[in-house]
Amino acid sequence: MKMKVIVHHWDADGISSAAILMREIGKMPVFSPPVGEFRFDARIESGVSSSELAYFVDLNMPEEVLKLADSNLLKRAVFIDHHIQKPIVHEKIVYHNPLSRGVAYPSASFVVSEMFDHSSYLTLLGGLGDVGESLFEMEDFGERAEKIMESEGLEKRDLIEAVRLVDSNYMCVDRYGVEEAALFLRKAGIDDVLEREDWIEKAREVEEEISRAVSEAKIKNGVAFVSFFSSNAIISKVIREIVWKRKAKLCVAVNKGFNGKYQIYLRVGKGNENVKKLIERLRGAGINAGGKAEVFGCVFNADESAMKKAMEIIKDGVREMGFDLSEVMR
Repeated sequence: MKMKVIVHHWDADGISSAAILMREIGKMPVFSPPVGEFRFDARIESGVSSSELAYFVDLNMPEEVLKLADSNLLKRAVFIDHHIQKPIVHEKIVYHNPLSRGVAYPSASFVVSEMFDHSSYLTLLGGLGDVGESLFEMEDFGERAEKIMESEGLEKRDLIEAVRLVDSNYMCVDRYGVEEAALFLRKAGIDDVLEREDWIEKAREVEEEISRAVSEAKIKNGVAFVSFFSSNAIISKVIREIVWKRKAKLCVAVNKGFNGKYQIYLRVGKGNENVKKLIERLRGAGINAGGKAEVFGCVFNADESAMKKAMEIIKDGVREMGFDLSEVMR
């Protein structure tokens, strides 16, 4: 039997998507990149090079995959995603991203589920992890989500709690916990997820830190900004809370304490989903950035000059979108 591996993103969507793949085609080794960093390391390179086929799931890192292909470490690959990116064209890689044909999906879990005619709570776990309860308001996908819930007897509150627990692994920067989660979900039901005591404890550990960061956000005229120091991977959750629950139209968050690196994340609310140009400008300036229509993140080595350059690009881009960060950044 040919050896296969999965390389997946560290969040609930990436974990759920990897679990769906294994439910459909069998158990295999799983790898996640270093949490919070958009790069492959020697551990992933070794795993991929020892396989005949690698699945890259929910990983907005096409450049990293192409490097593996061009270095001959990668024999064959299937790339499955839903983020904004330049489509991959390579003889070794089969590329699946509905956005390349102009169709936006809420999550990679919906893409994988559609590819394999799969339907389970895992499909919803990825969607809720990425877009929250707005999943149920999305044209076409909201109806699909309701049908899955009805057929499986699922409760929305249980799904939301399951996302919180699964995500606790990456928020605590537990890379091996992320990978174990994908293997666990391969067979686990939602009740099994809700009873994971270790995940419940991890979630408790980061919640206070997230709440503190959210409470320190400055919000004016629908624009929010927050800056904090954390070694945990909470920045994505922080901006989701500020936009989804405190109803900011746009939020920029900066974390200067992420294990020798700086992070900048931006998220916009419903009706303002247009950050593609900002992603392209940041990448054009040599800054590692990636995301979707409503959110992007960038991470780089702790460097004040790089931070200044990135923030100047973001402030200019946000101004073109009709928002002003100057009031909340004073």
